Amino acid sequence: MSESKEKQEIEKLHEEACSRGELFYIDPKTGYQVFTKLNHLKRGHCCNSGCRHCPYREQKIQKT
Repeated sequence: MSESKEKQEIEKLHEEACSRGELFYIDPKTGYQVFTKLNHLKRGHCCNSGCRHCPYREQKIQKT
């Protein structure tokens, strides 16, 4: 699978999980749990681990 197709699949899985109110989904390539944006918002702050769907990382980039 091409990198572009993988990214599209990941975004689809993320959007679907968020629409169901889920805090994570399973990465199709690795089988690992991946936190959704909802999980990060529930935590309330960035953990500085470079999470895939971190909404706080976007805020940090805009500030610099």
